[in-house]
Amino acid sequence: MADKNREIAEAVISAVGGAANITSVTHCMTRLRFVLKDQSIPKKQEVEQIIGVMGTNIAGGQYQVIIGNSVGSVYKEVAALTGIGDVPGAESAGEKKKVNPIITALDFISGCMAPLFPAIIAGGLIKVLLVIFGPTLLGGMSDTSDTYILMNALGDAPFYFLPVIVAFTASRKLNCNSYLAVMVASVLIYPDVITLLGGETATYLFGVIPVTHGSYSSSIIPAMLSTILLKYVEILVDRFTPDWSKNFLKPLIIVAVTAPITLCLLAPLGLMVGNGLQFVINSVYGVAPWLAMLIFAGLMPFIVMTGMHWAFVPACLLALADPGYDVMLIPAMLCSNTAQAGAAFGVAFKTKDKAMKQMAFPAGISALLAGVTEPAMYGVTLKLKKPMIAACIASGICGFLSGLVQLKGYAFATPCLTALVQFIAPDGGNNILFGVGIFALALLLSFVLSFIMTKNEKPETSADAEGATAAVAENTVNVLEGKVQIPCPVKGQVIPLSEVKDNTFASGILGEGCAVIPSEGKVFAPFDGVCENVLDTLHALGLRSGQGIEMLIHVGLETVTLNGAPFKSHIHSGEHFRKGELLLEFDIEAIRKAGCEIQTPIIITNAEALGGVTIEDERIVIGG
Repeated sequence: MADKNREIAEAVISAVGGAANITSVTHCMTRLRFVLKDQSIPKKQEVEQIIGVMGTNIAGGQYQVIIGNSVGSVYKEVAALTGIGDVPGAESAGEKKKVNPIITALDFISGCMAPLFPAIIAGGLIKVLLVIFGPTLLGGMSDTSDTYILMNALGDAPFYFLPVIVAFTASRKLNCNSYLAVMVASVLIYPDVITLLGGETATYLFGVIPVTHGSYSSSIIPAMLSTILLKYVEILVDRFTPDWSKNFLKPLIIVAVTAPITLCLLAPLGLMVGNGLQFVINSVYGVAPWLAMLIFAGLMPFIVMTGMHWAFVPACLLALADPGYDVMLIPAMLCSNTAQAGAAFGVAFKTKDKAMKQMAFPAGISALLAGVTEPAMYGVTLKLKKPMIAACIASGICGFLSGLVQLKGYAFATPCLTALVQFIAPDGGNNILFGVGIFALALLLSFVLSFIMTKNEKPETSADAEGATAAVAENTVNVLEGKVQIPCPVKGQVIPLSEVKDNTFASGILGEGCAVIPSEGKVFAPFDGVCENVLDTLHALGLRSGQGIEMLIHVGLETVTLNGAPFKSHIHSGEHFRKGELLLEFDIEAIRKAGCEIQTPIIITNAEALGGVTIEDERIVIGG
């Protein structure tokens, strides 16, 4: 198994442009999350063809490679092979991207929450087991017994100490001192402080600064805010303290500044934000729970894809602490996860495509038994589209029902067949019966709808390739025969690829070709074909001809940092084009003024399979 994980890691590293293109890499429960110097280098189809890779996604500035349950083992191999790990905040020199603040916030929340999920899940399920075997249901254990008290403490611990755990994960995300962050957050749940802030007498710091009363155990946002503050205080203090004093003076000043501001300002503010978010969610749910859950559950796959589900995690954990159950995120994910499993199974039983069948069965099992839906979403339902529609319909209907019966989740675990115990109420009742019934309906309904709507389609990648072939000139063949000459898509001075001022291109790791110092800011189609990829930053195009020639055109170096400003695209991903059409325009002077190199690599990424590439009279000669 270790050899298999290493093979996957080696293939993924190569596909994303090698270690030279990787700034940092971390992982969540299913995905490798790369921060790349240039996101135009990886080719979606090439990465997804790696055995062991379920799919890819780009979100929050990360290039995500979806592995599944073995992602932790693959991550260890990636880290060992590259010597690169989770280095939050690391960016290539001079790279300052303009990022959507919402995406930045969601990425920060996910970075804080994802690592602590194992502890949250374990604690939640221990509490559920105590409900099952405690005095309420099976009556096997007294709630005053030593075993019950100790196990109850184990179940409560990850929730009670959430501020400390979140401070640690936040410090890792922000790349600041973890131990000082934990020290500041620990003050929030220090027993004497809890007693002081829980009393009726007003509390003052230094006798003059009022400290707002509140309970911060099980809170999340105060610890996040305090760690953000600590990050910037640490930078400022490091800048002004002399080297000889950093070992003792620097940590003292950091804590002395951060802790009072946290106690007097950030912690109360975080508590207000958390309570406000919970109030909004409860208000929406309270007006029409059936409507809120119909929409929330029906759209859950797309909420997960965009990362927006992280915005609901803090509120969910707060609800589990008080009043002790969640009525939105956990029930909605039960509907959605189960619907993805049913839709994947529907495809598996209907399709005649062997490759898709082999993908759909394990993807469905993963969603059903572990609640891991990425393989089903990215590998099956989203590719075929109609099964995704079936899953959303089934999830929405079951969400409607969960709102009607007000289904509650009592433990934080990824909803699936093996975690249905999270719907057992401490006081008994019908909640678990509602949970099992909604689970069964979501599975059956999505299976039937997916089976009916699936018409033996092949994966989208195959359809795209067929469409591209049909769209090219009538006399074009699919197999490269003899030499094929194509014009350079950019006018200017042609130089050898080895002279490009970027080792990733110059080394030939991405393929063979040349580079152009452009004299005109235009990119023309060098052949008939299909545009496989246009980056959001518009600085790179991936093209494919009907003969199977795959070309990457990368305008300038480090131009990804310009966020598309000097570029104007005349084509979109998936569109077909004819030879000579204008595909892209760019402002040469604007690129220069931004401090970027204008050398434009033109790479035949599958040159080896086509017989190699040579440059003759400024024309690209392939094969022969």
